[in-house]
Amino acid sequence: MANLVMVMPYQAYLRKAQAEGFRITALWDPAEARRLFGAQAPEYLRQVAELADGFRLVDFTDRSAYAGAIREAVRETGADHVWHVGSEESMMLAHEVADELGKAVNSPRSVALLNDKLAMRTLLRDKGISSVRFATADHWTAVEPLLRDFTLPVVVKPAALSASRGVFLLTDPAELPAWHRELAGYTGPLLVEEYLRGPEFSVETMTVRGEHHVVGVTRKLLGPLPHFVERGHLFGEPETPRTRQVAAIAVELLDAAGYQCGPAHTEVILTADGPRIVESQARLGGDKIPDLIAIARGFDVKRAMFAALAGRASVPEPGGSVAHIAYFSFPPGTLHRVSGLAAVRALDFVHTLHFPFAPGDVLPETVSSKTRHGYVILTGSADAAQAHARADRVRDLIEVELR
Repeated sequence: MANLVMVMPYQAYLRKAQAEGFRITALWDPAEARRLFGAQAPEYLRQVAELADGFRLVDFTDRSAYAGAIREAVRETGADHVWHVGSEESMMLAHEVADELGKAVNSPRSVALLNDKLAMRTLLRDKGISSVRFATADHWTAVEPLLRDFTLPVVVKPAALSASRGVFLLTDPAELPAWHRELAGYTGPLLVEEYLRGPEFSVETMTVRGEHHVVGVTRKLLGPLPHFVERGHLFGEPETPRTRQVAAIAVELLDAAGYQCGPAHTEVILTADGPRIVESQARLGGDKIPDLIAIARGFDVKRAMFAALAGRASVPEPGGSVAHIAYFSFPPGTLHRVSGLAAVRALDFVHTLHFPFAPGDVLPETVSSKTRHGYVILTGSADAAQAHARADRVRDLIEVELR
């Protein structure tokens, strides 16, 4: 078996990796686990430690300790590779240390060209791919002078935050202070981009030895503006000329970045002038998209990424059903009572219902993927219209009363 040092492997990844012939030494940050899993974080990490072949805790924000933990784990295990396909915030240092040790799966440059929104936008401009007008600023107060070169509205976003945090549709310069508050202390580069109009998709790919395989195209359903928070995803888009266009431009980006191995998730808007790339990440799609792929196609994309690391390519068979995840977004406030959850769970097309609030809890305003109010995963729809109708039925059944 090959030895793999893996930074923040989720529980679901560990058995998949072992099934593909890897021994896993897992590195996790307790603070990152708390951010992702809340009060369940200690139990989650205990189970990771139990499943993994080796386990270490380290503070990802302490660059020296984090890099040292990777080096020590490689030295002790004789690891063949170091890999990180978790949260983007801690990804780059892991790839840099892996490259230094000769254990990199992808070059740090290729990962940066996908994950960093400014680096990606610059690459696309220089390569003449997916032309989108943009400008950069070092501070939110420097954004207003840039607006004279754009037609409002524009999209403003941080270059290095994930989960839709800080992505905002700016219709008036007077909204800049409100956007600044949503950045919550972020101090990196900022982007101003032309507002792209059209249906939005994501392309799920798996790269094996530099060859990019399209797993499928996901239709993204946006919630209300000015925030770009998805209210749902549909996996199982039929292959059509437009989805082939969308997939092709994602593959073009991966080629330009020099990406060599593993999953990528690339978001694309199909404008009247053709497909335009929004952003990309060197990891699996979030928001339960891997679960939708498994439901709609019977394909285990989590295991497939470890097969890719071993040099084996696999893609789902064509056909199948449409799987849908629909997110809840209720008015913000203190929850007094909720009803209809049992009725929803009793529906034969409901795979999973998640509503993590009890009376007395505060429902926050939905401004990022982390502040949504739960979700339902629906199975076996014949097409998108049926999936939408089923999601509407679920939303109609759930009644929330706020104080």
